[in-house]
Amino acid sequence: MGNFTGKEGVEDQESPDGGGGFDSSRAEPGPPSAFDFTGEAMEVEALEREAAQPHQDLVPTVFRWDHGGRQVFITGTFNNWEKQIPMHRSGNDFTYIHNLKKGKHAYKFIVDDEWRFAPDQPTVADIEGRINNFIDVSDFVAYTGDDNYLATSGISTQDEVFSQVRPELDEYTKEPPQLPPHLRHIILNKVPSVSDTAALPTPQHVALNHLYCTAIKDGMMVLGATQRYREKFVTSIYYSNI
Repeated sequence: MGNFTGKEGVEDQESPDGGGGFDSSRAEPGPPSAFDFTGEAMEVEALEREAAQPHQDLVPTVFRWDHGGRQVFITGTFNNWEKQIPMHRSGNDFTYIHNLKKGKHAYKFIVDDEWRFAPDQPTVADIEGRINNFIDVSDFVAYTGDDNYLATSGISTQDEVFSQVRPELDEYTKEPPQLPPHLRHIILNKVPSVSDTAALPTPQHVALNHLYCTAIKDGMMVLGATQRYREKFVTSIYYSNI
């Protein structure tokens, strides 16, 4: 099995028939014939130990595609390139959450029946020179809230020292964390059923008991929350003058 080499950027290459350049992000990957992230062949015993790993060794990982397309699938070494998994669409973005085992994983997208890789994500070439994306979740530490987590994650438990030194602006100009994709599907924005215009579609369970609000428009802000009562879902909407 051959090793791979990471690539920070993607360059145009000549097509096999010498007809000039082509969009390398559309390069046909096919399932890689060989990937070796450790440099050593995995034995049967190692595979058995990997299959017996507890759930805490799995890392919830969000995959994203934001380069257009009507239908996007994802596949990779985490499922042996055997299954094309549909990604969830929200506007022009496609996302998918998968529990990965700790280590390095290669993956690729299928956009409208074309193999694609995301140029803004880390890339890797297999032994046949085909480009794929990859991700490394080897150093992930699950949050537990205890002192051991703070020590292993590099977070200081000591009180900060107050001073008159102006902090770096980068500390306060970072973008806020992204909203989890399963919380983007707000039931208030969905079209009612054709057969019953008074009923809204069944909401996802992860969206229950969350307070949603719209942007202030004409001095009015709208708040909404959905709760479950046995087999029924009740959505309450509040209008507030600002």
